[in-house]
Amino acid sequence: MSSQVFRKTESGKAEIARRQAGLSPATRTVLIMVNGSDAVSALMARGLPQLQGHLDTLLALGLIEPVVVRAAPVASPSPPPPVVQPPVEPTATAATLTAPVPAAVPEQSVSVGPGLDVLRRQAMAYLGNHFGPDTPLVAQALLGARSVAEFNAALDGIESKLAIYLGRKQAARELLALRPAT
Repeated sequence: MSSQVFRKTESGKAEIARRQAGLSPATRTVLIMVNGSDAVSALMARGLPQLQGHLDTLLALGLIEPVVVRAAPVASPSPPPPVVQPPVEPTATAATLTAPVPAAVPEQSVSVGPGLDVLRRQAMAYLGNHFGPDTPLVAQALLGARSVAEFNAALDGIESKLAIYLGRKQAARELLALRPAT
């Protein structure tokens, strides 16, 4: 991760100008420091504590994105001329072989994809109102969720933390809108 490079998205550039996402000062500083050319290790060398948590928050909110390094195209040598071989008669053993049947993927492990990313961003923005700069620490499981079941399980853990100062019923009501349908 220390060699990863991030850049601001259009939303990130707009956030610097408008200050609408309610970022903590430290998270805003990280957003400003992200420039599309410095690796995470270079940002860490600047001495900002909890850099990974701030980067996770900015990623979840869609304010930064990883820079994809593309390899330079390599000129490939011209392909060799095709070799024509006579057709081969199938043998009796080849006819008895069958293709392996793919294993069924459990429904819980199927990733929801872009929809889960949108829910993750909404949850991080909402949870920021309750947990402030500690949101990335509280929501680590949420950020790592790869399926709806994992996302809801992470929300269950956050709900128990939120219940400490809101009460169990109010915490459940607060997080109900963040839960995707299974």
